[in-house]
Amino acid sequence: MATSLSFLNPHAADKIPVWLDCDVGHDDAMALILAAYHPSISLLGVSTVAGNSSLKNTTANTISVMQAAGIKGIGVYKGASRPLVKPAAYAGDIHGASGLAGTALLPEPDFATYLSEDTNAVNAMYRAIISSQVPVCVVAVGPLTNIALLISMYPQIIPKIRTLSIMGGAVALGNVTAAAEFNIHFDPEAAHIVLNSGIAHISIVPLDVTHTVLTTKNVIRRIAESVPVPRFAQLITDLLLYFSSTYGGVFGMGDGAPLHDPVAVAYLFMRNAFVERYVRVDVDCSAGHGQGRTYCDMFGRTGKPPNCWVATSVDVEQFWNTMLEALVAASKESPLKNNG
Repeated sequence: MATSLSFLNPHAADKIPVWLDCDVGHDDAMALILAAYHPSISLLGVSTVAGNSSLKNTTANTISVMQAAGIKGIGVYKGASRPLVKPAAYAGDIHGASGLAGTALLPEPDFATYLSEDTNAVNAMYRAIISSQVPVCVVAVGPLTNIALLISMYPQIIPKIRTLSIMGGAVALGNVTAAAEFNIHFDPEAAHIVLNSGIAHISIVPLDVTHTVLTTKNVIRRIAESVPVPRFAQLITDLLLYFSSTYGGVFGMGDGAPLHDPVAVAYLFMRNAFVERYVRVDVDCSAGHGQGRTYCDMFGRTGKPPNCWVATSVDVEQFWNTMLEALVAASKESPLKNNG
């Protein structure tokens, strides 16, 4: 059932403390905006990781998006520049050489204001989580390298993680190979460590779900018509149209690109919009054709205890209503409203 365009009253309950770990490309940019502007979330910090592009690019992209969206007072921390074991293989065919191609409206990144050079992502996450009065939710929308390093270096942090929401993996699809989803395939060893860490609540929003959340022509039209700052609306539609064009070229998807990453953010505050199952998930770390595949034991055939909540569907209209509201809120804070 669709909801109205209004958020829940942010004063109805305490805000959810959230740390966002990302490799900002087109869909990560929308996840960052949703995490920063949903009133039920208190965004503690943002860490970057190599994935969609190099760490240099994903960090620059993160800061540029935060500037364009008027996100202030939140530190950005650089994390892992490569996977734990295998060589890096970026997604330039989807996100362009920079990792965030398709628009001339992004500002040059203001590293001096946003980037915290005094510590790395893993230490910053540890400090934020261990010092929080309540357990923290972590959203990982890139490869899981930073998260694997965090729990390996600081295992005492595990009970302080309330939920780890992951965009990654698949039950039946692959988008970087016939069997594997990009984030898990980029660093399967990290994913193996994370899924076997003992974190009490791990959720996976897989390709099977995100491929239902498409940037259709109707979605693009709604953004253009509803976001009140024309230049900010143009920035968002530029990014989503580029994303849709590369998905069309690479995968033959003519109905728009799947907006993967913000769906994992939405899981934190609209879990009732998801159908999910608690199952065993293992990662193929071999060097063969199955590398990076997530084996989701939907029927309990392995006899292993479950370790993940795997989403199987989401209320797409409810998601888009929420995403659109975040874009409207961001536009009102965006410096682009003062330009032209």
